[in-house]
Amino acid sequence: MSDEITLLQSSTEALLLSESATHLNEQKDRIQLALTSTDPELVLDTSKDFLESVFKTILKDRNGDASLPLKLNPLFKTLRESLPMSYDKDVADHLEKMTSSIVHHIGELRNSYGAASHGNDGYYECPVKMDELHMIVQFVDGLSGFILKKHKESNDPEIATRIHYEDYPDFNDFWDEQYEGYELPFNSTEKLVVPASELLFKNDLKAYREALLQFRSSAMEDDDDEIL
Repeated sequence: MSDEITLLQSSTEALLLSESATHLNEQKDRIQLALTSTDPELVLDTSKDFLESVFKTILKDRNGDASLPLKLNPLFKTLRESLPMSYDKDVADHLEKMTSSIVHHIGELRNSYGAASHGNDGYYECPVKMDELHMIVQFVDGLSGFILKKHKESNDPEIATRIHYEDYPDFNDFWDEQYEGYELPFNSTEKLVVPASELLFKNDLKAYREALLQFRSSAMEDDDDEIL
């Protein structure tokens, strides 16, 4: 676990509250496994796949089930159009160029040297060395963590197509203080309590969203009153 946090710290932190994003967490673990197994081709494959899944997840959250480009570079271009890299235009321009270059070259390296790229003879050795792969993974981790955090910070539940229960712990705690959860028999001596907020989210998502928006609006009004 310590190696994973060291190598994939940014995306690990971004996914801490997204336990339901099972596929993303599994893909992140596959990168770690490929690194510890010293499998360079698999590191390139899993790194590219992880980036692609991060892009698709964010776009589906923000835009719904609209058709998406199949290739990595156009997919990232679509994401940049939906998720500003920065609210400062000059900073955003630089970050877009920097991150686009990272995405492009990771895709090219995977196409040339990944396990799924093409067959080679029986004496083939991947020219991408492990120290180089660690650097590549750091780029993937930094970019993934950055855009996942940026997405969560800017994804307004009023307009987001898809919201996630784990993203609103303050509201969930508030709701659970107001209403009792549901007790389920776990065994002869214990009971499993499902929080009221989770019950609302799973059984009436529209009502959950409306209550969340009202909670956020009230919190903003309280902040304004404090300023005055």
